[in-house]
Amino acid sequence: MVAQNRLGCLNHAALTVRSVATYQLRCVGLVLNRTEKTNDIAALTNADILKRVLNIPVLAGLGENLTELPVDWRLMLESTSEEPC
Repeated sequence: MVAQNRLGCLNHAALTVRSVATYQLRCVGLVLNRTEKTNDIAALTNADILKRVLNIPVLAGLGENLTELPVDWRLMLESTSEEPC
């Protein structure tokens, strides 16, 4: 699942993860999308809060100059091939 890292993200992410579980689907992780640097308190704290309240990996920090996926991203993607969706 991908969510925009801004005000409202916590509610959006929690409701979407709950909906996925209701339909007995598997959500392998949450990617917080950030398009620009910000000093917004919501954007600065969303990742930490979501890591505490959701039972899925939360990955943040994807930038446009990224040349290689971070290890935790690769591990999450590899875990998706272990079980069919």
